[in-house]
Amino acid sequence: MLAIIRNAVIHSVVIQSVIIVLVVLLQACGGSGSGSKNPVQKSSAPISSAAAIISSSISSAISSSSAMSLPADFPTGTVESLPILNITTDGGAAILSKETYVSASFTLTGDGITAAEGATEIRGRGNSTWDWVKKPYRLKLSSATEMLGMPASKHWVLLANYADKTMMRNDIAFMFSRSLGMEFTPGNEYVELMVNGVYQGVYQLVEHIRVAKERVNIPELKATDTDAEKISGGYLLEVDFRMHRDYCQSAFWETFCVNGVNMEREATFCVDSNHGMEPFCLDTPETLLEANWSAQRDYIQKYITDTEAALFGENYADSQSGYAAYIDVDSAVDYYLINELFKNPDGVAASFYLYKKRGGKLFFGPIWDFDLSMGNAGYDNVGKTTGWHIRPSPWFDRLFQDPAFKTKVTARWNSLKAEGKLEYIFQYAEARAIWLDKQQHKNYLLWSITDFAPWIMHGSNGGTGSYAAEVKEMVRWQRERYEWMDSQLNQ
Repeated sequence: MLAIIRNAVIHSVVIQSVIIVLVVLLQACGGSGSGSKNPVQKSSAPISSAAAIISSSISSAISSSSAMSLPADFPTGTVESLPILNITTDGGAAILSKETYVSASFTLTGDGITAAEGATEIRGRGNSTWDWVKKPYRLKLSSATEMLGMPASKHWVLLANYADKTMMRNDIAFMFSRSLGMEFTPGNEYVELMVNGVYQGVYQLVEHIRVAKERVNIPELKATDTDAEKISGGYLLEVDFRMHRDYCQSAFWETFCVNGVNMEREATFCVDSNHGMEPFCLDTPETLLEANWSAQRDYIQKYITDTEAALFGENYADSQSGYAAYIDVDSAVDYYLINELFKNPDGVAASFYLYKKRGGKLFFGPIWDFDLSMGNAGYDNVGKTTGWHIRPSPWFDRLFQDPAFKTKVTARWNSLKAEGKLEYIFQYAEARAIWLDKQQHKNYLLWSITDFAPWIMHGSNGGTGSYAAEVKEMVRWQRERYEWMDSQLNQ
């Protein structure tokens, strides 16, 4: 794989130059945001000549290495059609809630794929994303099913990516995570979503983060697992500021806040940090609040408390008694670099997953929720290409006080740079934009490309006006971010 990426890097200059043509000439490909409710009938326009030129240029740029040298995940050409996921709810019922599932059936069809069908339940999902007009969803199939080459499971997520007008930020982050060798990165594939026969746009079908052999592969605890070995794992945790005990005292708009009480916190076992982190809440096991799970509850609470005591203790840098005795340092380094490079607003405050193996340490990951990263939000200075965002958080701030950790981060960064994995981010993004060209045009006949919340600041809070310009802005921002981090880590 490293040789493959090095071959791709040789041609990066050519690829970077031809993207200018894409940005200038593809303006017509951006959606009008007209609100048309029948985009399927309007999607027969031929691919723009600009997209064809760029696709041809990239092909020419890599031709000397042959197609076999391309990484397996490299998008090539412009996709003519996407797999179609058709959800039909019982009685045509609307999907109105994040809490209540609606019974439905599904079919997944498309050229060159193994079709799937069956019964499912569907509900809304997300936090701020649920408030957008294009809704994200959660699927719970009646039986485990393989989807688009991803291992069989009952549990899937449909990301709408409405706040991310490139529709690529999550995809790029997942790609980069896989290239770093994170133990589990959610698989994801683009689909067209139909609900009750009505086109809903381009979505990402993504593996739901959960404990399973093909996902977060740790033992699934039982209430009877109380001996010294079994009780040590596995645990899947999520750090989330919304689970703070005081969150609902001001967040009156949240449906789970009732008379100032956080009802989700009341139903979930969480460990509060003694050093300023947001709560560590148990995703799995979900049953820790039940009386017969008290042993496991006490174990994981003590482990988090002991981890913080070691991390913030006097001998924190000692490899035997400090943080390294509790934390898998390599996973912390990779998690840090992914979230810092993309300046992910939620990297340490929400959707921050960790898991503890049986007989093992606390691992960082899997990554999740990057739609507001890469310059796509305007709060907490995340819209700036300069400045640290993840590093000032309590745990990482303390880790960077250890020169050995800082050295490890820099060494990992320079290794990724030498292997071409950092430069590959830009090549992948540009190729994916071409790959999505016809589909984004169809998507934005239905949805607006200039509809942004007040806290998304780029383009004077109205976006940039076209898909091509959104891609250009993301690539520009990420290039400047990469160069700033490189200069800081190697000064």
